[in-house]
Amino acid sequence: MKNREPVLVEVAELATDGCGYSSDNRHAVYGALPGETVLAQPVARKRKRLYGRAVEVNNPSPDRVTPACSAAAFCGGCSFQHLAHEGQLALKQSLLENELAETRPETFHPPLTHGQLGYRTKARLGVKYVHKKEAVLVGFREKQKPFIAETNTCPILMPPADELIEPLKQLITSLSIREKVPQIELSMGDQDIALIFRHLEAPSDDDLAIFREFAETHCLQLYLQPGKPESTHLLHDGAKNGAGLSYALPEFDLEFDFEPHDFTQVNLPLNRKMVMRALELLDLNEDDRVMDAFCGIGNFSLALARHCREVRAYEAAEPSVARARLNAAKNHITNAHFGVQDLYQGDLQGIDFSGINKVLLDPPRSGGEEFVKVLARHDVERVVYVSCNPATLARDVKTLVNEGFKLRTAGIIDMFPHTTHVESIALITRD
Repeated sequence: MKNREPVLVEVAELATDGCGYSSDNRHAVYGALPGETVLAQPVARKRKRLYGRAVEVNNPSPDRVTPACSAAAFCGGCSFQHLAHEGQLALKQSLLENELAETRPETFHPPLTHGQLGYRTKARLGVKYVHKKEAVLVGFREKQKPFIAETNTCPILMPPADELIEPLKQLITSLSIREKVPQIELSMGDQDIALIFRHLEAPSDDDLAIFREFAETHCLQLYLQPGKPESTHLLHDGAKNGAGLSYALPEFDLEFDFEPHDFTQVNLPLNRKMVMRALELLDLNEDDRVMDAFCGIGNFSLALARHCREVRAYEAAEPSVARARLNAAKNHITNAHFGVQDLYQGDLQGIDFSGINKVLLDPPRSGGEEFVKVLARHDVERVVYVSCNPATLARDVKTLVNEGFKLRTAGIIDMFPHTTHVESIALITRD
């Protein structure tokens, strides 16, 4: 980009991509709010639009707050630390309402929230050895840039992981393969931390000793990943309890074991509230037979099983289904049955709907289009849809509404404060 001179931008609206936009949409500025006039430092030009970063704000919005992180202006890990929490919720609620305009629910329930910092238990951190500085950077990528944001701490990571950035820099610097470690994947349970180090060259014996010492010092599990995810292996377990990663749903007397690569919700305290809300909306009784689609390791399934006759749960990933079965056994649950099934296939012949009267689904961002088409043909009373993409939620709800269902309630779940991600939950019933 040739012209890097700062430009003055009058911000007309704020979008869920994290940018404040000018009225002509030719300028998009990170760190800007509606009604402000900002001096923006250009960072990229895409599709005839200039993206910039606010470096000076002339007339601050009343919704503006001081970010908790000094890197918030340029780090891609967050987008809205400069916006008051109430404003973030309103923005995400507005997006959900706009997406559901065609099938508007009878009510929008209040957002589910739980704190704004120290919540994140999953993160993929970039690593880069910078020759000019003879230093290592560890963190999220910069906004609109391939570079790694320079920071020493990360306040959105759950403690004590929030203080690991600087020690990780020192660790990588001390390795002989410091230029061959591009990524660190962080995964946390209620108690322990696991780190997976992706490496492009085999570590030396000295490197392995340094890794082990780091795991002991910081009381964590340390994994190495020389190739694809299935190459991941435990090098050293320095965790205090040595029992592996786990999280609990105490309201249901449940504990889940999981591996670092398993999918778990990024915000464990809010996950507990989300599971509670889902069961409230399903209104379960002891005679219900419930289907849990896209069940993962059984996060919803086992809680459902505590309150109904039977749960049939399906998931495409065989390792997740195996983990779900182990968690069912661990918690002495015998009325939850798990099957491996690709829920994106059109026929879905492996799914047994017989006797099922209630359904919960929590699909990936692409939604559950094919599953919902099959679901719409069955006599199901209530459906709870947990979504991480309001657009695909709206598409799938429309399919159900066209087949005789009614969207009763919907609302956002503040699973990812300060970010552009919008989690939501909806109740759909037979009209």
